[in-house]
Amino acid sequence: MHKIKDKQILETLNGLHKKASSQMFTVIKGASKAIFRKLEPSDMKDAFISISKDQGEFIYDLLVQKQAKNIVEFGTSFGISTIYLAAAAKETNGQVISSELLANKCRIAQENFDNAGLDKWIDLREGDALETLKEVPDGIDFLLLDGWNELYLPIVKMLEPKLKKGTLIYTDNVGFRSTKPFLKFLKSNPEKFHDKKVYNAKGGASLIEVIG
Repeated sequence: MHKIKDKQILETLNGLHKKASSQMFTVIKGASKAIFRKLEPSDMKDAFISISKDQGEFIYDLLVQKQAKNIVEFGTSFGISTIYLAAAAKETNGQVISSELLANKCRIAQENFDNAGLDKWIDLREGDALETLKEVPDGIDFLLLDGWNELYLPIVKMLEPKLKKGTLIYTDNVGFRSTKPFLKFLKSNPEKFHDKKVYNAKGGASLIEVIG
């Protein structure tokens, strides 16, 4: 298994994971607004809502094995997942394009990228992902979906022409009800998408391979 060895990257990740693990109250506070109305991304402006260390290490190993170069991410948040992607891109001579809607999260994420020494491997795009990810290069090697769940389906449909045979799509939080349209789309196109069923996580995660 390939593991991150760079001390600067590891120290940054360890610090961020520690912060994320202490955020239960912040997440509950944001999620509680759903009692009164539909949740909005801004309700989680202070919450990490990040992948776990195990997920990050799994993704890093996968990308290095695959020698993935064209890496796209929906949902930067404070940058934990992006750092794992960029650490792999540093090894594969690749590039990460990541999109985040909220300006405050972009600002803090950029600081975290600088602290990890990985800013040159990351193209962080602020704004609506349906706009910021329109012009990503063809031939995506790896797509990480870890943003607002209701956008998983429209983003995959938008990026579908840029996917190729062998593209891997890692999706977090697939256990949430809001991902059902996305999962239904994948299952209704078995000639195009294959569920590799090699990884799961709390809240649900899936790895899909583009086969057609």
